Amino acid sequence: METDRKLLDYYLALKSPEAAEWNLSPECLYAECMTRDYVRRYVALKDGIRVCNVGIGTGDWDDYLGYWLNGTGTLTSIDMDPEICSIFSMRQHLEGHPNRSIVKNQSIFDVDLPSAYFDLVTLIGSTVNETGDFDRCIDACMSLLKREGWLLFMAHISRNPVNELVDYAKDRDLRIEQLEQYDTFSKYPFYICKLKRNSLQNEQS
Repeated sequence: METDRKLLDYYLALKSPEAAEWNLSPECLYAECMTRDYVRRYVALKDGIRVCNVGIGTGDWDDYLGYWLNGTGTLTSIDMDPEICSIFSMRQHLEGHPNRSIVKNQSIFDVDLPSAYFDLVTLIGSTVNETGDFDRCIDACMSLLKREGWLLFMAHISRNPVNELVDYAKDRDLRIEQLEQYDTFSKYPFYICKLKRNSLQNEQS
């Protein structure tokens, strides 16, 4: 009964007055659709691929990644909120997700994962802002990547302007690829891109 109550509370919260208006809005649905389409177009699946998502939130993005990866690779999901991790893990189990996440209730700044382990790390939406440190957060994500790995980054333009990311990439000797901006809805303009260590840096590593 306690499990049922927790799940009911979770689903009710998604439709609560403070959340439902945004969750059901065209802006939110468009951002979700374009981000999912982006990963399908620009990230190649390969056997044994290891993916990590930082910031679970509602878990919808992690659910999608699990289906996208099903049969080819594994997903690790990180979030510092214990309740979010507990509900997400429980929900995936009870709903019978075919490729469930390995859930880590930890901060990206203090996570017990090996460095240079993942082929892809995703950092979506407000997560980078919620950490309170843009540069340190992306540094931590990049440290989890293999030498040829990619960071998929999606952010609201008004919160994280493209020039902020460009300056960061130049400072860290990274390259930005497949940067696409979406301004269909003026209230929620955003961009998606991939970050990677440049080839010279890889050769010297």
